Amino acid sequence: MKRVSVVVFFVALLLSLSMICALAQAISNVELHGYMQNRFYIPQSAQPRFAVERVSLSAAAKLPSESNAYVEVYLPVQPGSALYLESGYVDLPVGKGRLRIGKGRQLNFGITPTYPNRKTSQYGILSETFTRARIQGLQYAYKTGILDGGVSVFTDLTGGTRQIGNFAGALTGVDTQPYVCESEPSGAAQTNSRMAASAKFGCSTPTFNLHASYATGGLSQVNANTIASYWGLPGNASMNHNKYGVDGTWGSGPWVAQVEAYQGKFGSVKLSGYSILGGYQPKDKIRVYARYAAIVSDKQPIAAQPTGWDPQPLTIGVVKPLFKGVWIECDYENNLQRVPKGGTKIDDGLFFVELFTGF
Repeated sequence: MKRVSVVVFFVALLLSLSMICALAQAISNVELHGYMQNRFYIPQSAQPRFAVERVSLSAAAKLPSESNAYVEVYLPVQPGSALYLESGYVDLPVGKGRLRIGKGRQLNFGITPTYPNRKTSQYGILSETFTRARIQGLQYAYKTGILDGGVSVFTDLTGGTRQIGNFAGALTGVDTQPYVCESEPSGAAQTNSRMAASAKFGCSTPTFNLHASYATGGLSQVNANTIASYWGLPGNASMNHNKYGVDGTWGSGPWVAQVEAYQGKFGSVKLSGYSILGGYQPKDKIRVYARYAAIVSDKQPIAAQPTGWDPQPLTIGVVKPLFKGVWIECDYENNLQRVPKGGTKIDDGLFFVELFTGF
């Protein structure tokens, strides 16, 4: 019995050593990164305050056959917030493109709102509503010459809300205007999730990009009814969740312009929106951007439900690079909201200074 125990011990030791060697070899192909956003807020309707907006940690690994894996998490920085898996996927080379399996940004509808694409720290209402939320599924993207595009199959998103003028401690409907947007399924919405598909095709050149996109899916009945209630509509709402749109980007020297226009069905409500951005971005110098966006519903808004009002924010962003991976950004957002008869304008204007630190 003792001899057997000794043999088992040495076998376990050898296996452990081999696993450590393999792990060490794998770790050598892993890069760890992170960033944090520290902000000083000056809201229109509340007292100024400091806040940590976000802390992100990520790991990228190179795998055999030109494959790679990526994981990113957001750490909880506000009371009541939780650890959030932002991305977790593997990318594989397939044909002339790449296949992404797992959770990550939507690659095949509209402009993917990474920081280099959206230009400012603020996402803007159009990307919040139509393109920001992460999806889980399969995504194939390719590029051949100037033509590019792809298709995605995924668990459909659900209809949630975000707030214009949001900051740490803000009161919804008092300091901010809520509006309908896509969000990741959770709770009952996760149980009732439906499958969805999207496709994007177009062309990309060093000077301009132009694409058309389409997506189709479905909401749960509970979710569709909740969205309908923001416009005072009865229950048993349609569960449609289809959307389409076009986007274009032009750049010449330090100048950049970007246009997006999307329309989608969120149950019984049709939302149409557009965004126009212009910017001056000389390398390693102060960059300036201006974005105007609007979202309009096909239903009559009611005074008691600010979520159904039509938001029209104007955003001005100024970015000053300090050194590699670190910059200061000043953003001002003024919502030129359409207030229905009987409603009171929400003081949701917001100015903040952000120190972005990447490492």
